[in-house]
Amino acid sequence: MAHHLFDVRESATHDLVAQQLRDLAEQFAAGSVDLAYDEWQGGIEVIDPVNVVVDLKRSGHSMDLVVHLTWPTAGSPA
Repeated sequence: MAHHLFDVRESATHDLVAQQLRDLAEQFAAGSVDLAYDEWQGGIEVIDPVNVVVDLKRSGHSMDLVVHLTWPTAGSPA
């Protein structure tokens, strides 16, 4: 059963979104993602292997880009 940990939605400039994605990528590369906002506190360990799906769709007058990352949790069976 999935347990919801974090969600954020905002409208921002593409420059700001790019910086936020770079910051997240740096955390990911370091092996721990910390989304220290109001909802959730503490880092989430990133464990290999990471499964990645990148999905780009066009719908009418908008584009939808989804990046889905999945990795095992600590103590998961190999």
